Amino acid sequence: MDIARPCVSALLLLALCGCGGSRGGAEDNASTALANPDGGELAQAQAYVAQFTTDTPDRCFSDVELNQPALESRTGDGLGSGVTPVRVVVAIDGSGSMAGRIGGQTKLDLAREAATRFIDGLPASVEASLLVFGQQGDNSEAGKAKSCAGVDLLAPMSNDRAQLGAAVSRVRAVGWTPLAAGLARAETLLARASTPGEQVIYVVSDGEETCGGDPVAAARRINGGTTRAIVNIIGFGLPSGEAAALKAVSAAGGGTFVNVDSRAAYDRTFAQLRESNRQTGNALRRSNAVTGNALRTSNAITGAALCISNLITGESLRMSNDLTSRSLRDEALPFAPTARKLLKQRHDALQARLKRFEARLQGDDAATRATIDAAADAAR
Repeated sequence: MDIARPCVSALLLLALCGCGGSRGGAEDNASTALANPDGGELAQAQAYVAQFTTDTPDRCFSDVELNQPALESRTGDGLGSGVTPVRVVVAIDGSGSMAGRIGGQTKLDLAREAATRFIDGLPASVEASLLVFGQQGDNSEAGKAKSCAGVDLLAPMSNDRAQLGAAVSRVRAVGWTPLAAGLARAETLLARASTPGEQVIYVVSDGEETCGGDPVAAARRINGGTTRAIVNIIGFGLPSGEAAALKAVSAAGGGTFVNVDSRAAYDRTFAQLRESNRQTGNALRRSNAVTGNALRTSNAITGAALCISNLITGESLRMSNDLTSRSLRDEALPFAPTARKLLKQRHDALQARLKRFEARLQGDDAATRATIDAAADAAR
């Protein structure tokens, strides 16, 4: 009997080990380890929570590169509305008198040069178009009717500067001066606008209306109508009476009139046009930078908020599912309340970090905008 008892005990022990080996595994061993009170409840809860918080939140927070545009310095007084244009129509007089000369060059050559340089100086985002009025028939009485009906669109409204440049070379000095008809055609190329001066008609002419139209009424209608466009006029070598007539047209159109009677006057006028283009370019560069910075900042904040929300939701769901599963298996963890508190603390900290991130980015954007505005003010 004494010899048999140790043998039975040994067999029972082997049987229990065998059963334990068949039921055990990583999960049971982990449960046993987590339930071990020797490590302390807090340490166990921390180790447990660490299983569900392996994703680093740093990936949710990325720096934003803010742009500060390079603005051009002042070159002189501008010839324009001071408003950034979105569409420009250049309307050139195609009357026969444009073949006359100023300072050794024909008025037509000066008009082509002015149109080309002006168009080339416009910011790329500004759409432009070119038309010529009076370039039909001839400047005789016999050719008057055809010339007065001749308003030709040489380049439709677009951003294609090459097309516009090629169109300028097709302007000819031919007939009479249907200025009112030219203004009416220019108006059709424009769109409805809410801001006066966003659309501009530049007229280049060497004389007043000769086809019986009313360009003052046309200019007033354009400026006061849905396009809200202004009418600027550059005159070439006009006598005082005709200069006054064209000045009245530009005034009715809310614009400016300049009479060029020499090469020096032409150069001054072009400098004014270039200055207007500079102001337009600076305004667009400032607007694009400010808008772009605000958009990048907003996208970064929105992206970070979504990323953190997904991270928090994922961690909460995974741990909640695990705790629920353990409870259903009667393996509830004694430190589960502590684990929940630890996870909440982590998530509260992430939300606080998100708020600091948002405040920093918004502060950076505001500071950059103030710097841009100060630079723009200095460049006016």
